[in-house]
Amino acid sequence: MSEIAMIGQIHFVLGVLCLVAGIAAFCLRKGGRLHILSGRVFAVSMLLLCASGLYLSFTRTIVFTTFLSLFAAHAAATAWLAAVRSSGEMARAERAFAVMIGLVGLFSLASGYWVSISPNGELDGLPAGAFYGLGSVALLIAGLDGWAIFRGQLSRPQRIARHLWRMGFSLFIATVIFFFGNNHVLPEALRSEAFLVMPVLLVLIATGFWLVKTVFFSPSLRPKSASS
Repeated sequence: MSEIAMIGQIHFVLGVLCLVAGIAAFCLRKGGRLHILSGRVFAVSMLLLCASGLYLSFTRTIVFTTFLSLFAAHAAATAWLAAVRSSGEMARAERAFAVMIGLVGLFSLASGYWVSISPNGELDGLPAGAFYGLGSVALLIAGLDGWAIFRGQLSRPQRIARHLWRMGFSLFIATVIFFFGNNHVLPEALRSEAFLVMPVLLVLIATGFWLVKTVFFSPSLRPKSASS
């Protein structure tokens, strides 16, 4: 077995583990022991998945998935940092990740421009709009990171919101890649568009649900009244 084939198999196993742990983290009681354990498994497997994705992207010279791997790694790492920093402090790691996602955004936009003026108008089989879209979202997130760093410290609701939506976003990326980029591993009967779209939509719905429920309807995160 070649090295690339072996990394490809490891990448697939990490992807499955990442999906299972991420879904478990959403389903389990927030703050409980199993939720924390599944969250840690998700964060570690997601970062390893991104590392193997970067390796496969470099060896196969695929620019878009290189950006996407860095994008997902940023989301998973900053989600984990938001969970473990109970003080809400923005430290050196957050600054480094903010710079990284900013560079991903700039290089994605530059790649989109290069594609737009190239003769065939495609790179990795994708039009310039795909790179423009990825770069724009990356710069938006870099702006959010910059705002948090400027504040210096996040309140508990802000920290929890940062953790939830970034974890959901990284799980969304992993779900899209698995069900649309690697669905050849699924039985042919399960490759219908309706089935492939369903997990992606469920991740988006679950992220939105828990974000609203935890941040806006959790008693522990509501502002205390003057009498209390």
